[in-house]
Amino acid sequence: MSAALLSFGQRIGGAAFFARYGFWRAGALLLPHVIAVAILAFTETTLTAAAAFLLAWGLLNFLWLALVRRPGVAATLSLIMIGVLVLLSQLKYQVLMMTANFIDLMIVDTDTVTFLFTIFPALRAIVLLCAVALVPIVVIAWRSDPFRVRRLTALALALACAGWLTILEMQFHMEPYEAYYGGNHVSAFARSGVDAVSDLMTHGLMESDPTVADRLKSVEGSTCRPATKPPHIILVHDESSFDIRVAPGIKLPSGYGSHFLSFDGKERHFVVESAGGPSWYTEYNVLAGLSARSFGRFAYFVTRIAAGRVKRGLPAALGRCGYRTLSLYPALGAFMNARSFQATTGVQHFFDQHDLGTRRIEPDSFFYDAAARMIEHEHARSPLFIFVYLAANHFPWDYR
Repeated sequence: MSAALLSFGQRIGGAAFFARYGFWRAGALLLPHVIAVAILAFTETTLTAAAAFLLAWGLLNFLWLALVRRPGVAATLSLIMIGVLVLLSQLKYQVLMMTANFIDLMIVDTDTVTFLFTIFPALRAIVLLCAVALVPIVVIAWRSDPFRVRRLTALALALACAGWLTILEMQFHMEPYEAYYGGNHVSAFARSGVDAVSDLMTHGLMESDPTVADRLKSVEGSTCRPATKPPHIILVHDESSFDIRVAPGIKLPSGYGSHFLSFDGKERHFVVESAGGPSWYTEYNVLAGLSARSFGRFAYFVTRIAAGRVKRGLPAALGRCGYRTLSLYPALGAFMNARSFQATTGVQHFFDQHDLGTRRIEPDSFFYDAAARMIEHEHARSPLFIFVYLAANHFPWDYR
């Protein structure tokens, strides 16, 4: 491999290269790499991220070289892919406060795509125009590229880049929550790919026993007939609320504990996943009646994985007993596929921040009032199950 690289370097090195092919062809060959370095400088924020970007860039180039053998064409195609990834990741972050992740490719996420085309109507035309404009660029690069690289050499270098990228991620592991920081679009995508592929190869999508003694009974198609009219049920998910009295030595205002008392003055505990973790673990745990931990490292994306797949849930069980099921959600329904996931568990009517007309963060009273209006309007028809999701306690805490 080193001999082939040396031979290739001699063929394109120094004055002989410029004399034979001209400055414009040399510039055309180097330009995609220069632009890639500029993208690195503007979007990657740490040395680890920069190293991951360069390895991902090398991996893409060598994979394309293994297919087309033309370094100019490979660099152009790689730059197009990197550019599209950065733009889509920035757009996703602008809307959902999360950068692109390799899991986005593994899970068919129609919610996010549909939502983006809905709030940005011009996006369809932009995508179409970009696709049309890129065709002649690739054609020109193909016809003007006089260089060739051996496929085995390119494949060996691609494997080397993939290996070093894997080692880098193993030594400096990236946590899923770093997607909320913004930036590092290419490196984060590449590093999340290493984690996802590694987990799939290790234990698959779920961490479950190969054999089990018991199985969940299917209740699909069953019904129940309550002897009396059931009561309305309001399930409140109080985001980031926590009874700090469990921590010793903290001074608290008088009457603090009353917030956690039931209407009859009693304090009851309901154990769910997960305090100190993503709130959608609790959402999945309560609505589906299952544990997010079954998904191991993929638990962070549990609602996205379960959407359209987990055919059971508390709302579905109540629906079989005549309940109409509603959900008031304080964020966009596309976030973590919340709309699709909750529909899978049996939520019949899902209202996100767009449907409710919220600003970025609303006080709890906004959602309580909305739930009260729905009960007043619908109570005569059938009993209601309303899942009220609050977010006033959620970060950021940089404003009143």
